[in-house]
Amino acid sequence: MAFRSVIGAFSGILLPASCTLGDSEDAGSVNLYLDVDKGTLPVGESMTITVRALNVGYNPVTLTGPSDCLLYVEILNGQGQIVWHSQGQCIGQTVTEELVPGFEKTKNIPWDGTNLAGARLTAGFYHIRGIARVTGSPYIGPPLSVS
Repeated sequence: MAFRSVIGAFSGILLPASCTLGDSEDAGSVNLYLDVDKGTLPVGESMTITVRALNVGYNPVTLTGPSDCLLYVEILNGQGQIVWHSQGQCIGQTVTEELVPGFEKTKNIPWDGTNLAGARLTAGFYHIRGIARVTGSPYIGPPLSVS
């Protein structure tokens, strides 16, 4: 029996979101994309969530944070509360990384359907959102819905 399934229209596509960083002279812009590797999440299995940040602007964008968490995800319940995030896995030193125009950074994150305490989440609708640690202010992309 499936614990939750990814809404079919989203299971094989990437969801873009744009954000302009700074003023018009900066011309820095990042698109965030989310993807999942399977359409259902059976009990006892995990899915891989891929977060991709693409610099679509004219100037570099700077990311700052733990080296293994410059990109991370949050899982939210139907009330918008964060029930799980991948930041708990961040153990790297703080780094600054420049994302030059036209280049991207990708991070694959496993999630097994549990909450922050490690307990299995109940069946229902959840939202996954990707976050890029852009220096000065993190950029949060639009959510991908799962049920």
